Amino acid sequence: MSTLLPNVRKSAAIIVPKKHIFLLSHMRAYTSLFGHIMGSNPAICGYYEMHIGYYSWKSPIRQKLLYFQQESAKPGFSYMFDKILHNEHSVSLDVLNGSRARSIFCLRQPKDVIPSILKLYARIDPAHEFNSEAFATHYYIKRLAVLEAIAESLEQDFFYFDSDSLKLQTDECLGSLSDWLQLRTPLSDTYALQQHTSRERYGDSSEALRAGHIRKEASRHLGWSPQEDLLQSANSAYREARSTMIKLSSRRSVVDESLL
Repeated sequence: MSTLLPNVRKSAAIIVPKKHIFLLSHMRAYTSLFGHIMGSNPAICGYYEMHIGYYSWKSPIRQKLLYFQQESAKPGFSYMFDKILHNEHSVSLDVLNGSRARSIFCLRQPKDVIPSILKLYARIDPAHEFNSEAFATHYYIKRLAVLEAIAESLEQDFFYFDSDSLKLQTDECLGSLSDWLQLRTPLSDTYALQQHTSRERYGDSSEALRAGHIRKEASRHLGWSPQEDLLQSANSAYREARSTMIKLSSRRSVVDESLL
């Protein structure tokens, strides 16, 4: 009897249609932190990157099947959450433009992203291509191009925030998102640790995520000497994609005004 109710709840969660929140971003943009904030809300199931694509109306059902193999279904939840950070995990515009989809974009400046990628892969996989500044920059530029193209093609409203605003403008960022998603319980700057918190392939594997709350300061990468031509190309891609997203979000955004 002790497992009956959770199993019934999981079956109902898979069968009954839900809304789906998609965070469309790139690596090292505080997306694991954001996922934990989302997944700690009683209305939202999902907190880590599932590493799947969304190609048709069947894909959100597959997401639920995969997620609830390991996780419990919250009573009365409304949303499923996933983040898509890589171009190989394609998301169909038919899915994003569906009536049950909610798209959120966030970007982080390359001067913070590139050294963060290099630091991460030096620790977890020194032989990986992401240990190359050129490869990491190429990933970032290509990813922003795809994100910008998605934003330009969306018919549904979407929300944009600068990733640093999650830490530096926390109340405004979480409050605006809570209102936009029409959440009864607002998003909080504290979050629950989950069974996959800080585990590799489930997002940020550092111990910093285990703090259980937003650390207000933004991360800095002192001592990094970038290749200026690479950084210039990345900055150009960032400015263009960010400008497009702010414009198309029609003020459904939280941004650092000093960067405008």
